[in-house]
Amino acid sequence: MPAACLSVPPSPARRLRLFCFHHAGGAASVFAGWRTALPAGIDVLPVQLPGRESRRREAVPPDIDSLVAMLDADLADHVRPPYAFYGHSLGGAVAYQLTRRRIADGASAPVALLVGACPAPHLRSALQIANEAGDEALASAMLRIGGLSEEMLRYPEWVRAATNLVRADLRMVAVKRRPEPMAMAIPIHLFHGADDPLVSADQLSAWANYTTAACVLHRIEGGHFFAREPGDEFFRTLANILSPLPEATIR
Repeated sequence: MPAACLSVPPSPARRLRLFCFHHAGGAASVFAGWRTALPAGIDVLPVQLPGRESRRREAVPPDIDSLVAMLDADLADHVRPPYAFYGHSLGGAVAYQLTRRRIADGASAPVALLVGACPAPHLRSALQIANEAGDEALASAMLRIGGLSEEMLRYPEWVRAATNLVRADLRMVAVKRRPEPMAMAIPIHLFHGADDPLVSADQLSAWANYTTAACVLHRIEGGHFFAREPGDEFFRTLANILSPLPEATIR
C-alpha cells in the first residue's frame, strides 16, 4: 500500500531506493525530474512533508521528533535494503534524524546519507537566525536565496503564506535538543552549491563529526536551491555515488 508521504509509489523493478526530503517551505515536487535523470535502477522516492501540496490540509508537526516518528511509521513497509537518503537544507536534518531513529531501533540503515545545503546538526542555520529576527529579515533572506521572487513581493498574501510555511518548518527543527554527534558507520556525501549565500563549505564539512566512515564534500554549480534545477554534473556525481553501493547492481 502506498505511503501517504510518498509523492510516487515505489517501483519493485528498481534495485536501490533513494528517499528524498525537501527544504523548508518546499515540497516533494522539487525532485520531480530526478527519476528520469538518474540510472533506471535507482528508484527516486520524494517524501512529502505535511502542510503543502497534496498534504496542505495537514498541520506541520510541532517538532522534528514527532515528524520522524510519523515518517518512520509511514515508510516502514517501503524502507528496505538497499536504500539511501537525500536531504536538502532542512531535509538534511530530517534525513539525519530518521537515520538516527532507525539505527537506535535496530532497523536497517541507509547505505549512504546524502546531504545538500545543510549545516551540520550542531550548527544554527542562517535562515533560522533570519527567522528569529522577524518577518522582514526572513522574507529578505528567502529573496536572497531564491525562496521568494521579486514578482511575489507584489502579493503580500503569497509572501505571508510562503513565510508562514517556512517559519513552521524552522520552528519544528528549532525545538529539537542538540544531540551529541552520533558516530554512524555510514558514508556521508555532502553537496555544496558554489554560489550558496546561506551555507558555507565549512558548515557542511562539519558533518564529518557524525560518521566513522567516509565523509566527502562535492562542490556543485548553483546556489542554495541547486536541487531545484540540478545540472548534469550533479546527477553524474549522484549516480557515481549510488551505483557501486552494497548489494549494488544498479541496472
